[in-house]
Amino acid sequence: MTDEMRQRRRTWVIGGVLLVLAAVVGFVARGPFVGMHAATDVFWALGVLVLVIGLGRAGSITRRRPIPTAVVLLQLAVANPLMVWCLSTLPLTDPQNPYQQEDSWISVFLPYYAAVFVLTVAAVIVIGVMRALPRPWSWAPSWVLAWSWGLGAASLAMFGAAPLDTPLSTIGALLGLVSAQLGTLFLGVVAVVLGWRAALEPVEAVTI
Repeated sequence: MTDEMRQRRRTWVIGGVLLVLAAVVGFVARGPFVGMHAATDVFWALGVLVLVIGLGRAGSITRRRPIPTAVVLLQLAVANPLMVWCLSTLPLTDPQNPYQQEDSWISVFLPYYAAVFVLTVAAVIVIGVMRALPRPWSWAPSWVLAWSWGLGAASLAMFGAAPLDTPLSTIGALLGLVSAQLGTLFLGVVAVVLGWRAALEPVEAVTI
């Protein structure tokens, strides 16, 4: 096994295991274990950092190219609970204007979620274009993004179509809760499997 193959194997396996841990913690962080939920974001961030930076240049899913790497890291920095918490301290209240806080929230969070949307789409595109993973797996993040949005829409439709505590509304609520964890689990498993097969699967060269 060459040094590049070793770099891919350890990067993808370690990064994948961290993503799997993020998904597992997300599944169990309910009820009395809800305090564990913060660990989900920590494992997710660490897993993405390992996969993007790479434990060796050959392991990086963006090939450490400056622009693709910057796009993914910027998405990771913006789309995280700490950023949401910081922004939540900005909306203003005015006793003379009962609509001031609502207007302030809209003015702060509408641009924020628009930026998260653009960065997320850009991140999955640059990972796919870099083709650092064997085909077609570089596009796995885009598949997860598409089905997460689809499951989210289905969850809202099911939850809103039936009264509370009915089977349909319960399934809709659960679907919304687990959709993100399912995507994270899928990406983690893919990364681990590709890591173990790193010596067997060819990786395309790119000139971008």
